[in-house]
Amino acid sequence: MIRPDDEDKPFVARWNSLIRSLLVESSVKLVARTAMDYADLYDGTGCHPSNERLARETGYSERTVRTAWATLRSLELADRVSRGVAHKREADEYDLVIPDGWHNLPLLGPRGRKFACLNCGKVINPQGNSELHKDGSVRFNVRLFVFCPPPRATKGREDERCFNAWEAAQKRAGESAWGQRGSGVWKLFRQARGDDW
Repeated sequence: MIRPDDEDKPFVARWNSLIRSLLVESSVKLVARTAMDYADLYDGTGCHPSNERLARETGYSERTVRTAWATLRSLELADRVSRGVAHKREADEYDLVIPDGWHNLPLLGPRGRKFACLNCGKVINPQGNSELHKDGSVRFNVRLFVFCPPPRATKGREDERCFNAWEAAQKRAGESAWGQRGSGVWKLFRQARGDDW
């Protein structure tokens, strides 16, 4: 397994390893992987495909491509070196970056194993999610990574969600509820992942 910080490997291999493990929407991952085709293979610099070209190659809209770039910038995976000029048909130029704190991003483990639900222990596939806010920050719903997805509604039957059962057990044990844990939820994320870098 290639680690993102393994300086002996070419940048392209380290970048692809990081993006493959990143738990974000598929649109962000595909834009990041496609953008690498336009960057220097050894250091990730000089990436300047137009949003129109990336939209054509990925099948997403230009708006989705712009949102993906904003997400990559917010996660410190891309630095905008220069802004393009639309009427001159120039694209923004980016340097793709593997940040020093890459291991703090929501990632699969090095072996890409499934996660274990914190309540029932069932093996689950974590669903990538990220929300880009107006202030430019990216937020994740960590609950979607560490608990079984809620059951689909069935006629007259209400199954309890694993999250609700976990919250009730925490309350009975006198432990903090999910909303009171703040950044402590990332410790629970690593616990559910169980496959640390």
